[in-house]
Amino acid sequence: MKDHEICKNVIRTVPEAEPMRPHLCILVLILSTIAGAAAAAETTTPAEAQIAVTNVTVNPNTLMRGDTGTVTVEIKNTGSSSVAISRAELYPDGIAVVNDKTYNSVGTIGPGNTMSFTFTVRADGQDGIYYPTFYLDLRDSGSIRYSVPVTVESTEIRVSVVDAPETYPAGSQDTIVLSIGNPREGSVNGVTVTPSGEGVTNTRTAVFLGALAPDEMKNASFEITASQSTELTFDVSYRNGINEHHTTLTVPVEVGGRAVAPDMVVNNIEVVRSGSTITLTGDVTNAGLKDAYSVKVTVDDPATATDPYPVYVVGGLEPDDFSSFEVTCTAGGASSIPLVVEHRDADGRAFTETVTVSLNSASQASMADSNGQVPSGMAGGPQGGRGGMGVFGSFGSGFGQIPVLEILLVIVGGVAVVVGWRKGYFGKLRARMRK
Repeated sequence: MKDHEICKNVIRTVPEAEPMRPHLCILVLILSTIAGAAAAAETTTPAEAQIAVTNVTVNPNTLMRGDTGTVTVEIKNTGSSSVAISRAELYPDGIAVVNDKTYNSVGTIGPGNTMSFTFTVRADGQDGIYYPTFYLDLRDSGSIRYSVPVTVESTEIRVSVVDAPETYPAGSQDTIVLSIGNPREGSVNGVTVTPSGEGVTNTRTAVFLGALAPDEMKNASFEITASQSTELTFDVSYRNGINEHHTTLTVPVEVGGRAVAPDMVVNNIEVVRSGSTITLTGDVTNAGLKDAYSVKVTVDDPATATDPYPVYVVGGLEPDDFSSFEVTCTAGGASSIPLVVEHRDADGRAFTETVTVSLNSASQASMADSNGQVPSGMAGGPQGGRGGMGVFGSFGSGFGQIPVLEILLVIVGGVAVVVGWRKGYFGKLRARMRK
C-alpha cells in the first residue's frame, strides 16, 4: 500500500465531526517509512554474516606424533533470524580427520543460539603447527571458513637419577631417587614409575606421581635390595589426553663390598692395672656411612668383666661420630684380652667387632700392688732398688720425675733478684763499678 493510500485510510477512520490534522498524516508516513526500511535491511543481511565462531578447543592442547585428539568448534547465531546449515567439515592439513562424515546433515540454528562441532583427529605428520580448516556450508547461500591451529610435539618425559649408590652389598637395602620432569608445552596425567629387574626386590612395586604441569618436576624414591649384579629398569608411564606413553630408564646394579653399614673402629686404647683389676679406655668411631644403634663395649674370654664398668653403653653413633669408653675387668694371667664392640643397624640386625688388646705394656695405677710392694722397674734407681731421690733431687718414679730441686733454685734466684732491685743493690753495684 502506498503512503498516500495509507493517509486516506487514516483520514476515513477519523469522525467527520473531528477534522483531520495535517501533522497526524505526516507522523503516519514517517512510521511506515521506518518499518519498511527495517524490513528491507533484514531481508538483505546475508546468513553467513549472522554466524560467528566463538570458541575453539584442541584436546590435548599439544599432540605427540601418533596421538589421537579432538578439535571442537563452537558457533553462535548473532542475528535475529534462523540460519539453515547443510553440513560441517574439518579439512585436514598435516593431521588426519577420523570422523569427517559426522556432520553431513546439520539443521537450523535459531537466533542467539550456539552449536558445537567435535572432530576426532590423529597426528600422523612430523612435529610442527598445522592449520586444518573448519568449513560450514549454509543451505540457502554462502559458507564459513575458519583455520584451527593444531600443535604436534613429540618431546617425551625426562627421567634421571638423583641419588644412587655405585655398588650394592648383597642383601643390603639401598635407596635410589629418580627425578621425573615434564619439558612439554602441555601437561601430562597419570604419571606412574614402575621398577623391574632380575635378582632385585623393591619395597614399593610402583610410585604414582599424578599430573605434571609444563616444566614441573617430581621425585620418586625406591628401596632396593639386590642379590646379584643386574640391570634395574624403571618404566615411566603417562597419558597425553587419552593417549598412553612410556619412557624407560635403565640403571646398572653392581653387587660388591661397600662401607655403607655402620663400621666400628677403636682407637687410643689405654690399659691401666690396679691390683688384679684392669681398666681399658679409648675411643670408638663409626667409620661407616649409616647410623649405628645400641653401641656397647665390653670384654670376652679369657677376661671377665667386673664392676664398676663391666659393659659401657655408648648408644647411637652417626657416621664419622665417636665416643669415649671405659671398661673394667680381670684377666688372670692372660697376656692379651679381646675388646668387643656390639652394635645394630637401622634394620635391627646385630653386629660384633673384636679388637685384641695386649696387656704387656699396661701401666700401673698406683705405686704399690695389693701386697704393698713397689712393682719391679717402678723405682727411680736400678730395677728392684728402693725409690728415693735422683741425682738432681728428683723423685725416682711416677709423679717424682719432676725436677723439684732445679725448680726451687730458679724460684729462690728470682726472688733474690727482685729483692736486690727493690733495695737498690744493683744501683750501688753499678756505681762502684764506675769508680
